[in-house]
Amino acid sequence: MVTESDTHLQSSASSSLTASTRPSVVAVHIACIVALSLLLTWPLLFYGIPDLSHDGYHHARWAKQFAAQFWQGDLYPRWFTNVNGGYGGPSGFFYPPLTSYVSTLFSPLLAARDTGAWLAAGYAVVLGEILSGITAYLWLLSFGNKAAALLGSVIYIIAPYHLAVEVYMRGASAEFWVFVWFPLILLAAQRLIQRAQWAIPGAAVSFALAVLSHPTVSLCFAPIPVSFVFCFSERKERLRNAALMMGALLLGIGLSAVYLLPAVVDQGKANTEAYRAGRLDYHNEWLIQDREQLSNMLRYVSGANVKTLPGTSWDFAFKVRMLAVTLSTLLVIAALFWVIRRCDAKRDMRRVAVFWASIAFLSLFFMTSLSSFFWTLFGFLKFLQFPFRLNTMLVLCVAALVPLAYRYLLWPRARMFTGFLCLMLVAWLTVDVYSSRWNFSTRGVGNPERVEMYKPLLRTQMDPPEMWPRPGNVKALSDFSTFDWFTASHPPQAAQLGTAHPSSGTAQVESWQPRRVILKIEALRDTILTVNHFYYAGWRARIEGTKRQLTVRPSGDGLMQVDVPQGSYELALELPRVGAELAGAWISLVSLLLLAGTAVWAWHRQEVARN
Repeated sequence: MVTESDTHLQSSASSSLTASTRPSVVAVHIACIVALSLLLTWPLLFYGIPDLSHDGYHHARWAKQFAAQFWQGDLYPRWFTNVNGGYGGPSGFFYPPLTSYVSTLFSPLLAARDTGAWLAAGYAVVLGEILSGITAYLWLLSFGNKAAALLGSVIYIIAPYHLAVEVYMRGASAEFWVFVWFPLILLAAQRLIQRAQWAIPGAAVSFALAVLSHPTVSLCFAPIPVSFVFCFSERKERLRNAALMMGALLLGIGLSAVYLLPAVVDQGKANTEAYRAGRLDYHNEWLIQDREQLSNMLRYVSGANVKTLPGTSWDFAFKVRMLAVTLSTLLVIAALFWVIRRCDAKRDMRRVAVFWASIAFLSLFFMTSLSSFFWTLFGFLKFLQFPFRLNTMLVLCVAALVPLAYRYLLWPRARMFTGFLCLMLVAWLTVDVYSSRWNFSTRGVGNPERVEMYKPLLRTQMDPPEMWPRPGNVKALSDFSTFDWFTASHPPQAAQLGTAHPSSGTAQVESWQPRRVILKIEALRDTILTVNHFYYAGWRARIEGTKRQLTVRPSGDGLMQVDVPQGSYELALELPRVGAELAGAWISLVSLLLLAGTAVWAWHRQEVARN
């Protein structure tokens, strides 16, 4: 039996995107969203992605490498040949590519004044901010009120976790882009309930793009649209619609397999386990670790210097801010929920509000150590690394509750809470603006210690050790003085024959491409060829003009070595697309064909319905 809330959801959504939505009003609202987004992200337009943020340097480096190789014909760069001082690295195999593709689009326009790709990476974030506001607006229009949708989308883009944390504090461009796709998936879920034909292909494409932005956050989000469809479909269609939504999300995973399969299967080829160890272990990143940490947080808030507190580190202040952001978002969710529960006499929206309040509660639960059993039970959660990333779901909850509470915000019984919400929004904007001043060394307000820490990273273009190929000597070479000595004694992108006898011959580099190196070999005897290039499982050596394959193995320093025969010939070192990389491409191709078939079927159903 269909409840009143289900009927309201279906009727309001079906009318909101048709005759009742005047294009002129929608255009004005979208223009306002674009203007506000540009106003909030203007520092990125002038200075690029925050260079002193947690991940800003990494995204700028990958944007630089990705764009250079893409515009040279490498349409999906995975092996970056100029990172790690020129020894190369496989970070493109493991890190999601979407944000790099976006920044690559800006690179030709900015190349003359953006040699470090800071602006290109920053412009990608600005575009993400604009699009996230627009997609949130389109999603919230399904609730039936254009003004409420505008307010909800504005709150969505100014929420401190969305902007202050993800952009200015963390520079987390990849994770930031999921905010663009999640509203579209929820809109597709809403339209699936209404039997819209494009809902399944729309959800599949949107989820694929979310996975290509940040797979672990996307997998944590996946139960939400499935649960939404199950809860708000007509009773006799619940299982069917939930199964269709699950199928759409699985199709989205198939579309993204070109990235996802190698990233999962080939993790043993790099040091990726370090992403789940040490300070990156989720056990060390609970919202509140223990009583001692909470006590230190309270002392810090009261004015104590973080360096004087026992057991703290340089990121302790960030953890305090992260706790404050989480609690403030929960307070806004609670206030909106209270308004709906108190003022909605017909109870037509209460069920929807309970759904989103439940999502908020579960998200908070999984950010605390109380959920450790479930983190162990569901092994994929450990790849999330930071439980605070579930704040993404809290931001969605706030946006979803705004249209439900909008009609009651000026009622006398809700004015006190409306005033509180206004104060919180002002506080959020203040946090956003304040955060935009920091983490830019070019603005002279960054942490001096971080400025000094990043200088050698910029010089060497070094990937994080977690992205180094095995069995590279990561521990020793991550010390910059040792690394400088190593590069001086082993010049990158060079090769030599023999280890003890210079008379073994010569090896001359003729071509050095990201996945193909050609060497001219003049070997006076059977000997060892050492290529000053990081070893990575999968590289092959072949004598040009023959079918003879030579074994590639790592040296003690993690460089490539090949046993080469006597003679004069050209030797090709190649990293072919085989194994998981090739299988992922085929799965994505088959999924694309299935998507096309689904789209044709949906179009046919629509034409039949019209006739």
